[in-house]
Amino acid sequence: MNNIRQFSSKEDIQEQACLWISRLDRGLNSDEKTELDAWLSESNAHRQALLDAASLWDDMSVLNELSGLFPQPTSRQSSKKRNMPKTAVWGIAATFLVMAIAVGVVVQRTWLNSTPEFAAVTQKVQTGVGEQKNVTLADGSKLHLNTNSVVTVDFSSTARNIVLLKGEAHFEVAHDTSRPFSVTAGNNTVTAVGTAFNMQYVDDNAFELVVTDGKVLVKDRFKASSTNESLFTKRPVAEEGLLMFAGEKATVQGKVEARESMSQNDIDDDLAWQQGMIVFKGEPLEAVLAEIGRYTPVRFNISDESLRKRRVAGYFKVGDIDGLLSALKSSFNINYEKVTETSIELKLAKS
Repeated sequence: MNNIRQFSSKEDIQEQACLWISRLDRGLNSDEKTELDAWLSESNAHRQALLDAASLWDDMSVLNELSGLFPQPTSRQSSKKRNMPKTAVWGIAATFLVMAIAVGVVVQRTWLNSTPEFAAVTQKVQTGVGEQKNVTLADGSKLHLNTNSVVTVDFSSTARNIVLLKGEAHFEVAHDTSRPFSVTAGNNTVTAVGTAFNMQYVDDNAFELVVTDGKVLVKDRFKASSTNESLFTKRPVAEEGLLMFAGEKATVQGKVEARESMSQNDIDDDLAWQQGMIVFKGEPLEAVLAEIGRYTPVRFNISDESLRKRRVAGYFKVGDIDGLLSALKSSFNINYEKVTETSIELKLAKS
């Protein structure tokens, strides 16, 4: 057992005394009172330093508190204090001033942190055709908004609510268990605490949901209860909704349908739009053109019915119509004719 005791320097004792005075000023709890009693009993130097610091504080509440801890100093002690060199007095005063400022900063930070971190924030974010935006929201969450999309944001001290009105958005949610993050689209809400997910409208009320990190709770917004307890339990409560986890994809229209698991490569391909790319893996030409049409005012007309189901695969740059037309001609034997600046006709190339 080590019986060697570390002795504090005079400056350390004065600094500790100033700290105790600042605590006395705002009031001690029971644990702090016990700790102070122990500190005072260790040395007469501790007691004298506390009295010296208290005389500089000049606050009756502190002096009254001290009077209950130990008797007032004797006349000899008082005389000793009066005869203290001015340099020592100013040294204590300087130390105390620094401590008082530091404590003031701590108190200010504590007060600020006790209030809601964010005041109410309401905003609307939208993109035009072919435009994308990356926005950091007031809580630190990140919103990636795809082409021709609209969301409204409504944050308060108790909730983070977003409505996806049109288009597609990817959300990277800042963790905050006291304020669940909910996105409403069509007839459903998707709620998360700290996770990431992608939502894209496929028609007026249905959207495709891809969970890229963590988990989300999908609920019917007309039947959803006011709590989000299922987010914090291993099993969802039936009436609360359905939990979806990272790597899952589904179509949501009231109910969660066509739920499937995705590989990381599949997720990367789905989110390639964030890097300005579109990936196709054998979708019908008709569907490919509909997806490309989200990024451009150009409209395509397929003159040969047999081409509508022609499978197309490849990587295409968002908005690069000339590159698309060149790839269709060279790789898929599809010719094109630019009827107007915003209208293109596609047809099967002659042998």
